[in-house]
Amino acid sequence: MEQRRQQRRAAQRSSGDAPVAQYRLYFLQSVDRLISHSHEFEAVDDERAIHIAESWREGRAAELWTGARKVKSWEPDR
Repeated sequence: MEQRRQQRRAAQRSSGDAPVAQYRLYFLQSVDRLISHSHEFEAVDDERAIHIAESWREGRAAELWTGARKVKSWEPDR
């Protein structure tokens, strides 16, 4: 996975594409809000990262972070 990420970054630098940021989507247990698992991914901006996260969330409680900054949180769908 790390090799694929490095290849993507190199391709973006050479093509002049916008830089990407690292994001992590944390899935939370409904009762105690502890992290059950996470997905790490890259996106060009917060808007795109939110769109990606929403497609993976599937109605579960989750938080989207980039570095030490929380981008968005979701409560579970009822």
